[in-house]
Amino acid sequence: MQKIKLYWKLFVIPIFLLVAFGIAYVSYFRHTETPHMHDFDPGISDKRKVAIYENMIDALRDENYGSSVDYQKRAETNHIQCGRVLSGDTEYINTLVGENRIPLIENRRLNMSCPAIQDRIHSETRDFKLLDSGIAFARVVYTDYEFIEKQLEMSWHPQNVFCFTVDKKSPDEFISRMQKLDECMENVVVLPVLENYDSSGHNMNIGHKRCMEALLPKTDWSYILLLQNPILLGGVNDVHFGKEIDGRRVPGLKWDPRSMNLFINESGINEKVLNEPMRVYSGAVQVSLTRAAVKWLIEDVDVSIAIKQFNQTKYAGDEQLIPSLYLNYEYGMPGHFTDHCPDYDGPKQITRFVQWARGNINNCPTKTVRHGVCLIGIEQFRALSRMPFITVNKMVPSFDYSIIECTSELLYNRTFLGQMDHELDESFYKELLHVKYHKHHEDPEYKLDCSSNQKPWKYEYYL
Repeated sequence: MQKIKLYWKLFVIPIFLLVAFGIAYVSYFRHTETPHMHDFDPGISDKRKVAIYENMIDALRDENYGSSVDYQKRAETNHIQCGRVLSGDTEYINTLVGENRIPLIENRRLNMSCPAIQDRIHSETRDFKLLDSGIAFARVVYTDYEFIEKQLEMSWHPQNVFCFTVDKKSPDEFISRMQKLDECMENVVVLPVLENYDSSGHNMNIGHKRCMEALLPKTDWSYILLLQNPILLGGVNDVHFGKEIDGRRVPGLKWDPRSMNLFINESGINEKVLNEPMRVYSGAVQVSLTRAAVKWLIEDVDVSIAIKQFNQTKYAGDEQLIPSLYLNYEYGMPGHFTDHCPDYDGPKQITRFVQWARGNINNCPTKTVRHGVCLIGIEQFRALSRMPFITVNKMVPSFDYSIIECTSELLYNRTFLGQMDHELDESFYKELLHVKYHKHHEDPEYKLDCSSNQKPWKYEYYL
């Protein structure tokens, strides 16, 4: 127990609250229409560009710029005082929104040598402490190399491992830069470019499965994030789920495990389990899986036919594979949950935070929506710093890079400088229904209580 608490203090507290912050390119694909759209905004007004470049010039003229051993911001965000935002200085925050938002400006002279890449991702000035185990990240990507580097910097630890699978339609320069990451970073795997991915979710499960196969032989990790942290989950998976969305499955296909050849070895599997159709659920691609679950997915079952059948769905078939395996508890997936609580309205997942506009732009603090999802801005930084989620969707560099930069600086300060700006509520995680279920479900006397003693989650609680 003491060892677990030490691990938590050294890594999870500083990293967990906002790690990887990300858009999760899996989700980004889902809400992007233009195949090769990147996150450098070509529509910035000349007036706004002048203001941004003036700040950049001032930063570059600063004799101390780039020489600090502390966190180093980009030139366009160097003037932002993240501490004032974190403290809730409304007057100051108002100077960073609207026409004053700072987008990411492309570095046209980005140094792609291995020493430069390594220094940007894990500077030698950073003292990483030994963990009990690392984390694995599996991500589907297709553009925005500089943003990917930033997310790597925020999630990087010598014991973490990263796998990227790149869209076949990606620009050649992006592919070559990703391959350079593979060459320069020993704990980064960039798979051969084989599949086309699209905004409807086709082939996403294939890409993630390939990453899981590549990362499983690497021994020093205990959880994997599909998108992209061992937490107080006690060995349970963290998967968002809901009822199957009508019309997503192609009719006429067989969904029983026997017809899908789901179990590699059917001996010992109950005949009823083998012959009854899989109960299908819809959910999210972004999940946290235990190492044991990944091993089961690769070595004990063959999801090839299931993936192929979900892949025939016109839209979002990739959002159904993991939730369905997770809730068909009789399949024996390690860290599974149960579908015995269909009306449960408490917190189901802490892997991803997303704010839906639900048809009303006023539901978004930034008053900005992309395909039904609120874009996250610097005015939400204080609230995000207190939230219990691992990742955030969606931060878009072309909309507001300052929230990304301040998040990165906050993680740096918490990890390397011992900053304690927020006390973690461990009881929140221990009381999650799927955590309690996993802890007790093998006890024959245990009866699952589907009611929640936790308040329904609301963004306003963290303001």
